[in-house]
Amino acid sequence: MAKGNKEKYKIPDPKLQLEELKKIRSKYNLGENGIPFYEIRELRPTFAFDYLSLNQSNLCFNCEELTTKDFIGFLEGLKKNSFITYNELRTNPYYRFHPIDFEKDKISIKKQDFKSVLTTKDELLSDEELPTLYQFDLHYNQKARTCGFLFKGVFYIVWFDKDHIIYPGEK
Repeated sequence: MAKGNKEKYKIPDPKLQLEELKKIRSKYNLGENGIPFYEIRELRPTFAFDYLSLNQSNLCFNCEELTTKDFIGFLEGLKKNSFITYNELRTNPYYRFHPIDFEKDKISIKKQDFKSVLTTKDELLSDEELPTLYQFDLHYNQKARTCGFLFKGVFYIVWFDKDHIIYPGEK
């Protein structure tokens, strides 16, 4: 492509974007604003495990029902999804990447469930300060999803929804 065309269309360079993000990246802090999705859409996911839920519920990573096959499927799904951009995750229905809508009638979790994973003190985090909770398909099992939130280009994994418990009856 001619140099004039690059300048005309101003195609973002993901490597440069990542370098800029590295300069300002910090661990998630309660209530702190992240980077708008628009600015990270061409980055590929980086996964973090700081907020894994380990409360032994059906969505937690220490649930007794999880098998070796489930954990391998989870890791294979993360590996596959780490090769595509956030924008492709969002725009391709195959990945089922979307925010969790706590207001939906059929949803089985509440904002309070999410808040309790992030902090043990409710007063430290208002509902308005909660990051957006997302889910995406892991593609090793028809129903398997993982849930988490984005902060400064990092996807913090919270739950493993192996049996599609969060949105029961929807596939």
